[in-house]
Amino acid sequence: MKTTLKGCVVKKCIRISALFSAFERIFDKDYYFGGETHDFWELVCVVEGAIRVTAGEDIFMLEEGQAVLHSPMEFHSFWSEKGTMPHIIVVTFAADVMPALKERRFRLLEGEIEMLCGLLSKSERIFRFEQEILVHQINAGREADAHLFVSGIENIILSACSRRGEGFTVIESAGAGNYRAIVRVLEEHMTERLSLQEVSQLCSMSESTIKKTFSRYAGIGMVEYFNQMKMRQAARLLEEGKSVGQAAEAVGFHDQNYFSTVFKRIVGMSPRAYLALRR
Repeated sequence: MKTTLKGCVVKKCIRISALFSAFERIFDKDYYFGGETHDFWELVCVVEGAIRVTAGEDIFMLEEGQAVLHSPMEFHSFWSEKGTMPHIIVVTFAADVMPALKERRFRLLEGEIEMLCGLLSKSERIFRFEQEILVHQINAGREADAHLFVSGIENIILSACSRRGEGFTVIESAGAGNYRAIVRVLEEHMTERLSLQEVSQLCSMSESTIKKTFSRYAGIGMVEYFNQMKMRQAARLLEEGKSVGQAAEAVGFHDQNYFSTVFKRIVGMSPRAYLALRR
């Protein structure tokens, strides 16, 4: 449920404009989330336990007190690690202004974890208000809670800017290395329509290795991942002022109608609707 905000506590450096969800959950030891892409930010924090995360082309571990900030349209997935039942906090939001972060993994301070858990206790009130019959009677309280919540998230992100990347290493297993190599080849051939066989030749890997790699680290097939990557690039081009036709050509789609069909399936709206939303 989306809660739109009219103001902001922190100016210029970061400004969260809307909240979409905020929750905490404990997952099973064998939990596996195949992955997703969406057009808003997502903050994932590990309170206890450990998870393995796929974010773009990177694969890394998050343990107790660590977090990652997924940018809009970044493919990401995660699964339980080290035999733990990970306790996770997830907050999704839109932002008009965000710091330029090349590294979006960071360690939370003890006080920040406690603050985040405290903020979550107010999230039910923030996101439940639309279900109330007398919305206008709780609107003022909801706005106060929402701004307190947003201020806390903004402060955590700003504080983390000075600590980003500390204590993290990108997983260098053979499978993770294969995944990274394939993703980079796909990025280099964004304007082409590559088949699994063609990617296999470009990467000097068997088709079965590519299938197993994407099943393990992305939870989807390589062709579907490639289409998602193309639509993320197309969305960026639309935001930069390119026409629908120009964006389609730039990612290897010569049929604009087919491009629009794929874009709507992946992004959730047509290219023209996406353009209208961003204006």
